[in-house]
Amino acid sequence: MTSKDDLIAAIRTILATSGTPYSSTFEAHDAYEGYLFALVASVGRKCGATVGYVAVAGESTRKLVFRTAPGMLYSTTHPYTHAELQFPGAPALEVHLGVRVQGTSRVLHECDVLVLPKDEADRSRISRVAPRGSKAVLAIECKFYAAHLQLNVARGFEGLHADLGLRHTLFVSNLPAPRVATYLSHRRCSWEQRVRPGSPQVNHLESLIREAFKNHCAKHGLVLP
Repeated sequence: MTSKDDLIAAIRTILATSGTPYSSTFEAHDAYEGYLFALVASVGRKCGATVGYVAVAGESTRKLVFRTAPGMLYSTTHPYTHAELQFPGAPALEVHLGVRVQGTSRVLHECDVLVLPKDEADRSRISRVAPRGSKAVLAIECKFYAAHLQLNVARGFEGLHADLGLRHTLFVSNLPAPRVATYLSHRRCSWEQRVRPGSPQVNHLESLIREAFKNHCAKHGLVLP
């Protein structure tokens, strides 16, 4: 079983940082979300993006602080950081952890890992409103369990996928769950299971993340290397 320490070690390796990116008590499922955040940033770099990290006040930083509870992107109560990805010739993207987004129904949803254009994030900060899910590039639902996944988590994800109106939404878990996989496949949702440090499924997930970046760049006449 992958431990909290395993996930923190993977985050440090992927992002080439030291220390723990949490300012308070955190659980293994929090670290799993941080691990997937790190994978998204890493895939962006591999695809040719310049990757930086930005503090809540807007300044560049190498001191990462991750969320352990859902919140609003525009909040400045805590010193949370996000990643900024700049593909040459394309609008900048931001990667956030645990922020709420507005669905097409105007209902708010939590996104464990969210990639959206910087201009949509700026709109959220300036107007103090949740970003629109339909404007996002990628949303990842992260499920870290010690035992089997119940089918209701797949049903919940299907609702999120439908209401965001977003092409690239991914359901990612650390454990296999055949019924969940069958349900999501039947509903034409994208998913990957057994994703944990060192597993071959990490490569499969990275390919799905790359697809989201590829489509973002293609909209602006760019082809990823």
